Amino acid sequence: IALPLSMRGKSENEAQDAKASLSDADCLPGEVDVRFELAKSILSSITSPDLLVDESTPQGKAIRWIVCDDSISAQLLENQDPVSGNLPKQKHGFRLGGDAGEAQVIRRYILATLFYSTSQVSPWNDSLNFLSPDLHECNWHKNYTRDNFPYGDFDPVGVVCQIELGGNILLDDYQYPVGSVTVNIRIVNDLNGPLPPEIGYLIDCESIGLENHLRLTGPLPQTMGNMSGLFSLALLFNGPNFGGKLPSSLFQLKNLKTIHIQSISGKVWSLPTNAQVGDDTQLERLVLRNIFAGAIPSWIAKLKQLQTLDLSMNNFQGAIPEAIGDLSSVKYLNLMGNNFTGAIPSSLGKLPAIEVLNLGNNALQGELPAPIGNLRTLQLLDVGSNELTSTIPSSFANLESLKYLVLESNRFNGTVDVLESMKNLTILLTRSNSFSGALPDGLFSGTSDNVVVDIGDNEFTGELPSSFANMS
Repeated sequence: IALPLSMRGKSENEAQDAKASLSDADCLPGEVDVRFELAKSILSSITSPDLLVDESTPQGKAIRWIVCDDSISAQLLENQDPVSGNLPKQKHGFRLGGDAGEAQVIRRYILATLFYSTSQVSPWNDSLNFLSPDLHECNWHKNYTRDNFPYGDFDPVGVVCQIELGGNILLDDYQYPVGSVTVNIRIVNDLNGPLPPEIGYLIDCESIGLENHLRLTGPLPQTMGNMSGLFSLALLFNGPNFGGKLPSSLFQLKNLKTIHIQSISGKVWSLPTNAQVGDDTQLERLVLRNIFAGAIPSWIAKLKQLQTLDLSMNNFQGAIPEAIGDLSSVKYLNLMGNNFTGAIPSSLGKLPAIEVLNLGNNALQGELPAPIGNLRTLQLLDVGSNELTSTIPSSFANLESLKYLVLESNRFNGTVDVLESMKNLTILLTRSNSFSGALPDGLFSGTSDNVVVDIGDNEFTGELPSSFANMS
């Protein structure tokens, strides 16, 4: 164990005497040096030995806690089998991490490193039972009462273990193997500093949720691509110095279904330029809002299970890639509020499941692609506040499911006769264009719902359709 600053520079004998007294005074009884060396040999598989021996680092502090203070880890280290060299097994262990004693030491070390790395300036507001030496790590949480995702009124904050994701909460593995681990710190708890690379080796973790930690810093560790069990990642409204390029390895995780990263302002995030996305990738929901920039990479079209793609209110630039039309499962596509330029890709007309297509508030130019009229499942189309020209394609008469149509603040022209065929239309916003001619008499005649209409600042002529008399 590294000596304190007060002992550095003393003779070797004085230092050894001080080390022994320090061990006696500060550490749990037993072979402290042996425990340290054994812990170092186990933990060096995920952390450089140089960091482990430096007690000023989060890793050095974490291994010192494992050896000196953590009664559960110390007992495992003290009882190494002299023949096999293995530590005693856990009671039932974890579904992914197994029941080896070494796995529990590593898991407790990772969580301790997370604690020390994110409390470098000041302690957490609530320790959440982290570093409780006599508690199983599944008990490192506290129960909060509030209305918030994911548990409603009863919200355990910290390390939450379950028989399976969404199942009964376990405080240890004494009766059942742990099937799922969640790191849920979605309260104002003042985590400060970077997420350590060791968190990427928490292979039992299925869900990470961090919210409202204004002093988190740095990017996500590249090692997060090792989290083979990760199902959900939610990073919401964290600090202005927290961000960077997303690890490409995230998009190779076979079990990951949700990524949600959102903030108000701060350090710019970006998508990786290249990512090796496999055919077995299960990502269904990708929500990146407010703090991303750059271009949409073409590899995103390989996310064949993606149902929600929300990149709204960012600073993405350049053209919307044609390949985005290959997202065969997407139902919700929201690119509004960016700086996209160029034409709307005609490939968007190939999205067989699309229900919401929002391209508003960009700098898109050119025509409305006729193939969009093939989207029979489409319920909302928003292309407002762009630089689009041309008429409404006749193919739009096929949009039989469309309820909301936003065309405002462009340079469209021609008539709107095609809208008469949209029997489910309830919201129509065409303000600030150059539409002309009469409104079709059958407009909104097929709906009994309340209707919202704004057709001002155009060149319409004639009288309002008789169907308007029955609108509310």
